[in-house]
Amino acid sequence: MTEPHQASAAAPPARSGKLKFVIRYGLSAVITVGFLYLAFRGTNFHKLYETMLQVNYWWMLPNFACLMLSHLLRAWRWRYMLEPVKPNISIRNLFSGVMVGYMMNNILPRAGELVRPYTIGKLEGVPKTAALGTIVIERIIDTVSFLVLIACIPLVYHGPLRESFPWLVDTGIVALAAALGFLALFIVLTMRRDMADWVVRRLERILPKRVAERLDGWVHAFLDGFLFLSRPGRFVIITVLSILIWALYVLMMYLAFFAFDFHGALGLGAALVVQAISSIGVALPTPGGTGTYHAFTSQTLSRLYFVDPTLALSFATITHAVGFVGVTIVGLYYFLRDHIQVGEAVGGGRNSGK
Repeated sequence: MTEPHQASAAAPPARSGKLKFVIRYGLSAVITVGFLYLAFRGTNFHKLYETMLQVNYWWMLPNFACLMLSHLLRAWRWRYMLEPVKPNISIRNLFSGVMVGYMMNNILPRAGELVRPYTIGKLEGVPKTAALGTIVIERIIDTVSFLVLIACIPLVYHGPLRESFPWLVDTGIVALAAALGFLALFIVLTMRRDMADWVVRRLERILPKRVAERLDGWVHAFLDGFLFLSRPGRFVIITVLSILIWALYVLMMYLAFFAFDFHGALGLGAALVVQAISSIGVALPTPGGTGTYHAFTSQTLSRLYFVDPTLALSFATITHAVGFVGVTIVGLYYFLRDHIQVGEAVGGGRNSGK
């Protein structure tokens, strides 16, 4: 009689998990469809097809090469972040984690943030919770890097920015304040573990016993992912790698201009502007930026640089497809090569462990 009772007790959490899954990815689907509609409404699809036939696709090869190089630099940067947890991690395995994570993001938005710690844990024995801590700090660094691009826009663009995107500056200020606030909080908790212990003890009083028993281990393993912040030399290297990653993103956009013969009218400054604003779309919870990237990129080109709307949408569609398909193929290769199971990958990041 015990086993049926235990199964019944486990059912409500399972149903709750399924409900959260449906809500989370249902909302993502709504956002994706909504932005695809905004991007493609009123489009003459025959004209869109004709513009795609005129593209010089050879330029998309160096464009994709820049994307792969940026991901390799991400793997290298991740190595420095994880060094206090485990030194000399294989770049190959880190690159596998990065690519499998991005592939999963193309399928289930934000699933990659859970899959990456699971993958590097499987390949290198790195505690998953510590690896998750580095993913959080990586997202903060990327947010700050993106906001630096936003701050550089007035240096390279002097047109109707506020009229076209009136919310851009205010959004940037809020995001910067939030990112720096979280960064400061994690630095303090990493340096002052006694403060983290104080918070944990109070949370343990109100949390279920099963969770409370594991909370201390989870918190400290998570904060271990921030230990590199206490090493200024490593942080300088991480900053340089972050600059190079985002410089490659801008270069990717600039190379794509050649494919569409934009390079005569649009230079590196325009590539910076388009990359900065399109990154907002990629940050929204959609599969690989689908819909959101199309809308933000095409609107930036047509509103700020007066590119024909159909041509701008063609640019957004092709550049997104090259990255989306290419990353999915490379990620799938590592996914299969390293024997990552779908169920384990999606659920792996929820494991506290090791």
